Amino acid sequence: MMRRLIALLLLGLIGLSSTSRADHLDEKQLAKGTPERTLAGIHLSEHTRIADVIRLYGQPTKREGSESDNPNFASSYDYYWIRPRLKLHVLVQRFPRTMPGWEYISLVEVDFGSSHGVAKTGKGLRLGNSLKDLKRIYGHRVQVRDIPEQNIRYAMIQWRQEEYSLVANLDKRDKITALQLVAPE
Repeated sequence: MMRRLIALLLLGLIGLSSTSRADHLDEKQLAKGTPERTLAGIHLSEHTRIADVIRLYGQPTKREGSESDNPNFASSYDYYWIRPRLKLHVLVQRFPRTMPGWEYISLVEVDFGSSHGVAKTGKGLRLGNSLKDLKRIYGHRVQVRDIPEQNIRYAMIQWRQEEYSLVANLDKRDKITALQLVAPE
């Protein structure tokens, strides 16, 4: 399920290319104000480390890595916590050869089945909330996208300041079933 969410996010960013620059929304679609930086109690910043997440949730259930052969490209590491009431995925980028010790958490996502206490943003948006709640909390500059042939519907907000992105997967009743917070490039 987590892989489908990542594929959804990437497909969504690519699918927006007709109205965007690369993976960025058009200037008129960018949200104003302070970007959301917290999901599942994880505050995304250049100082956040996977060790911080492990302190919150314990050892991950699974870890997968994608090592880059080129020292100028980051290697990616996926950490998963799959437990009762917790479906969490964190993506970490590292330059192990050229910048030992440097890491950057670029994605946090929570999936259906996570508790409401875990699966919420810093501003209080939770799994099970509606698209209407998302707009009430973050404003109306929301890009809603339907891909009916894949049974996918989601809403995305991207902020002008630092371009953090929040993606909410929606069911047929516009209830949020998963949340992804993507850090700026």
